[in-house]
Amino acid sequence: MLERWNTHFSTTVNQELFGIDFQLAQDPNSSNLGTTVWDASIVLAKYIEKNSRRGDFSRPKVRGKRALELGAGMGLAGMALALLGAEVVFTDIGDVLPLLRRNVEQNISPAALKLRDAGWAASEVGRTSVASLDWSDRSCYADFKPPYDFILAADCVYSELAVPHLLATVLAMGGPRTQAIITNEFRSQTVHDEFMAQFGRHFTIRKVAAGKMDANYQHPLIHIYLLKRRKEPLQDGDTSAAAEEGADAAAATTADAVADAAGQQAAGAAAEPATAGQGDADVPGPAAAAVAAGSSSSGAAQSVGLQAAAEGEPGSSQPGGSQGGAEEAAQQLQAGTATSPSGRSSERAAAYQQQFQTRRQGAMLARLLKDVKLGGGSEP
Repeated sequence: MLERWNTHFSTTVNQELFGIDFQLAQDPNSSNLGTTVWDASIVLAKYIEKNSRRGDFSRPKVRGKRALELGAGMGLAGMALALLGAEVVFTDIGDVLPLLRRNVEQNISPAALKLRDAGWAASEVGRTSVASLDWSDRSCYADFKPPYDFILAADCVYSELAVPHLLATVLAMGGPRTQAIITNEFRSQTVHDEFMAQFGRHFTIRKVAAGKMDANYQHPLIHIYLLKRRKEPLQDGDTSAAAEEGADAAAATTADAVADAAGQQAAGAAAEPATAGQGDADVPGPAAAAVAAGSSSSGAAQSVGLQAAAEGEPGSSQPGGSQGGAEEAAQQLQAGTATSPSGRSSERAAAYQQQFQTRRQGAMLARLLKDVKLGGGSEP
C-alpha cells in the first residue's frame, strides 16, 4: 500500500504561483490519493512558471490552446497553464471532484482574482472546467472532444496497474502534435520501468534537466518528462541507440532514491545538476527501459509519503527560478535582491521555499516510518 505522510490539520496548502498566493484545499485523511497536494504537482507548476517567457510554455504558444489535466487532484499544474491563457479541463474521479472544483473557483476564477487584487485581468486567464474521467471507461473519451494541445499528469504513475490505463487515455486524448507533460516521483523501480517500457513504445520521452526546472522547487526523485507521439509505435524487437544512456539514467535514479531515503538530501541534490545546462536528455524506448530491471532500490525508497503544509503557513511568493540556477538564486536571496513576479520581498519568497523543503523532509521521514499508512496511520 502506498505510504503517505499525514497531519491532522493540513486541510489547506499555501503555494505561490505567478505572483498569486494560492490556497489549495485538501483532505489528506481521505482514502483517495487525489485529495492531497502532492509535491510533483508543485514541481510541475513551478516548471511551467519558470518557462513561461519563452519556449513551448510561453504565453503566446499557450494562449487559446486546449489543455487536459489527467488525475488533476487539487489542480495546481493545470491552473498554471490556465494562467497563461490555455483552456483547461481538469479531470479526476469520485470524491476528488468537489475539492478540485473548489480550488479552481477559489483561486483562478475571475471573481477570485479580482478579490485577491493579484493584478490579473480575467481576459488573461483561460476558461476552465472540471469533469469526471475514469481512465478505464473508454466509452466516455469522445465526450471530451480530443485531441488536446497539452496533456498534463502529475504523480499519476504510482502503480504498474495504472500505467496501461493512463497510456490508453493519453493516446486517446492526444494527437500527433500534442505535447504531453508527465511528472513522476520515483518510488519503485518496477513501476518506473513499466512506465518507460509502455510509454516508450508510443512516445519519444525527454527528461527535463534540473537546470531547466525551478531552482528552489525540484528534487532528485521528482522527474518531469516531455512526450511526443511517435509516427509508428515501436515493436518489441526494436532497439535504441541510446541504450547505454538509459542504463546510466536508471542507475542514477536508483542512487538518488537510496540517498534520499537515508535523509542525505544534500548528497542527492548534487547528483542531478551535473546534467544542467546540457539540455533535456532523451530517454530510450522499451529496449533500454529494461536495463535496470535487475537493479534493486532500497525498501524505504519503494514508497514515499508527503508532509502537507500546515494550514496557516506563511503565504507569500517566490522567484520563478533564475536562468543561473540554484547558485544564482541563493546569491540573490543572500543579497536581498531577489523578488517574486509580484515584486514581494525575498524574505517572504524564502518562506515558501522553506515550506517546500519541509514537505520533502516529511516525505523522507514517511518512507522510514512503516506504521504511517494511508488513511489511518495504524499498524500494518
